[in-house]
Amino acid sequence: MAREHNKLPDRAPAAKKAPPKSKKPQNKPKKSSNKREEEENSGSEAPGAAPAKPPKLSPAELKQEQALLDIFSDTFADVLGLDNFTSVLQEVKSALYNRDFEKAFGSEQYLEVYAARWSPTRALCYAKVLGGIRDQLEDLVVDGDRRRRLRAARADGDADADAALTKEASRQPLRMLSIGGGAAEIVAFASLLRHTDGSDNADESTEPLVGDLHLVDTGPWGQVVTKLQKSLTTPPRLSSHASPQAHQANRALVEPATRLSCNFTQQDALSMTPEQLTEAVRGKDQEKPGPVLVTLLFTLNELYTGGGIARTTAFLRMLTACVPEGSLLLVVDSPGSYSEAAVGKGDDAQKKKYPMQWLMDHTLLTVDKKQPATTSTSPRCRWEKLESHDSIWFRMAAELRYPFQLENMRYQMHLYKAVITTTTTTTSTSKEENDTTTG
Repeated sequence: MAREHNKLPDRAPAAKKAPPKSKKPQNKPKKSSNKREEEENSGSEAPGAAPAKPPKLSPAELKQEQALLDIFSDTFADVLGLDNFTSVLQEVKSALYNRDFEKAFGSEQYLEVYAARWSPTRALCYAKVLGGIRDQLEDLVVDGDRRRRLRAARADGDADADAALTKEASRQPLRMLSIGGGAAEIVAFASLLRHTDGSDNADESTEPLVGDLHLVDTGPWGQVVTKLQKSLTTPPRLSSHASPQAHQANRALVEPATRLSCNFTQQDALSMTPEQLTEAVRGKDQEKPGPVLVTLLFTLNELYTGGGIARTTAFLRMLTACVPEGSLLLVVDSPGSYSEAAVGKGDDAQKKKYPMQWLMDHTLLTVDKKQPATTSTSPRCRWEKLESHDSIWFRMAAELRYPFQLENMRYQMHLYKAVITTTTTTTSTSKEENDTTTG
C-alpha cells in the first residue's frame, strides 16, 4: 500500500560493511539490498565508472535547496538534538528492515525521526522534478490553448500578450493529489509555489501561484505534515544577534500562508471506493472540476508488490475513469530491476516478473475494454505519455549543509496527460494480459 516510508529504500541506508567472505552465500539477499541502497542513495556508479561529481548549482539554486533543508532541520530541531537520536534511528531502521511498519510509525517521535533523516533528499529531488515540468503545470492553472497562443504572440513581440500572460499566471489554484505522499511531497510542492518562475528574481508584478495539496497515505503523517506546513509558511527563527537587515529580509518560504492549502487523509489508496477517489481527484467542484496533478512518488511499485497487480491495475483504471481532462499523472520510482512485481505460484524463482513501467503502460496506454463506451454526455479520458526516463541521478551539491550527510539517489520518471477519447476500441485478450490482471 502507499506509505510515506517508501519515499526511501525499503531498508534504511546503514553503514556499508561487506559481509564476511565465509558467509557470503548465506547473505546473498542482504548483499543485494545493500547494493540497492548504495546505488540509489549513496551515489555508487557502475564498476569502472568515473566517480560521480557533485552538481554545480547557481547561487539561486543553492539558496533554494538550502532553504528546503533548513525547513527540515528547523522543524525537527528538537528530535535532531536528542541525545538518543542515533539509537532511536536504529530502532526505526530495524523496524523497517523487518517490515514492521506498525512499530516503525507507531509513535510521533519515530515519524519525526524518519522525516528528518530520509525525507530531505526526496524533497529536493521532487522539487527538481516538479520544476522540470513547470510548463505542463502552468496548463493546469490557466487554459492551456490560450496560454500557448499568448506565448506565440509574445514570441512575435506582442506586448499585450506578455501582459496577459502575467495577469493570468494564477487564474485558479494548482491542485495536486499525492498518493502515498507525506513530508517530502509538501516541501517539494511548497518549493514550486515559492516564486512564479522558481527563482528569487521573480517579477513581483506576477501573481504568485496558489496551491491546494491533498496527501493520501496509510501512515499517520498528519501531525508531521501540519508541522512542516507551519514551517513553510512562517518566517524562520533568527538569532537574537541577527542584524536589522537580516530581520527585514527574513521571509517564509511561502507567503502569505493562505497560498498553501494542505489536507492529509490516512487511508489505503487501494481500498478507496470510486466515490472516495473521485472526490479526492475532483476536489470540491464536482460539476466542473479543473485538471489536477496526481503523483505516485516512490509509491506505485509498493502498490504492485504490497497490494498485488490486480488491485493496483483496478486502482489505475478507476483513476483514469474519474480524472478531469488535462490532468497530469507523475510517477517517480526506483529504476530498473528494483521496480518489479512477481506473479505466479511458488517461490520467487518460479514467479514471472514484470517491470513496473511495463505494467503501468499496459494499464494506462491500452484502451480498457471493460469500461463503458464514451457518450456525448459523459466523455472519459485516456492517457498519453508526455515524458519518460528510465534512470536519472539526483546528486546532492557539496555546498549544502545538514546535520548529517545526505545520500544521492537514482530514479525513473514518467509523465502522462489525460486527454478526451471519442472512440472505444477493444483489445485482444492474451495470456500475458490475463496473468497480469489476476496476479
